[in-house]
Parts: sequence; structure tokens; C-alpha cells
Amino acid sequence: MPHLKTAYAKYQNDAAVAFVLVSIDDDDKRLHRFLDEMKFPFTVLHANKDEAQQKMGFDDLPATFYVDRDGIVRFEARGMESHGDSPDRVSWFIEQLKQP
Repeated sequence: MPHLKTAYAKYQNDAAVAFVLVSIDDDDKRLHRFLDEMKFPFTVLHANKDEAQQKMGFDDLPATFYVDRDGIVRFEARGMESHGDSPDRVSWFIEQLKQP
């Protein structure tokens, strides 16, 4: 997930952009090890896997959702899609959401 760190570095001072990682890992120890290793500079939340999948309607992991300022999901990437390692692709989605 280095692409998220790179994109975050680009947008960290932009008040119109927020990064939130939601983990649905059932193993707390594994989650904490992962977070300690990755050292994400943004908010990381934990959710129950079944509830999160039911409420957000996804089966593939990872799942990336790009949400506009009204709270509406405008773009999503499910599974290991090609943009997964591309900060430029993440930036493209963000710039699209920032358009009036």
C-alpha cells in the first residue's frame, strides 16, 4: 500500500481530501503488527468483517472507495486492480472528485 502513502503525502494539506483505511481483519494481533510495520500516516479504523461487507456491499479485498464531499461513493476499485500500485491513478480519482 505504498501508493496510498505517496498519494497521502501529495494531499495531506488539502482540506478537501481525507484518507481513511478500514481494516476488517479478525486477528487483532496481526492487524497491530501490520499497522506497526506499515506506519500509515492517516486514520485507520477497524470494523467487523461481516457487518462491513454487508453495509458496504463488497466481497473482494482489497476494496477502495472514493467518496465525494456529500458522502456518495463515486468510484471504487475492487480486488487487486491495476491502479493498486499507482499513486498517479489514485490522484486521478481524487482530482475527479474535486471537480465542481
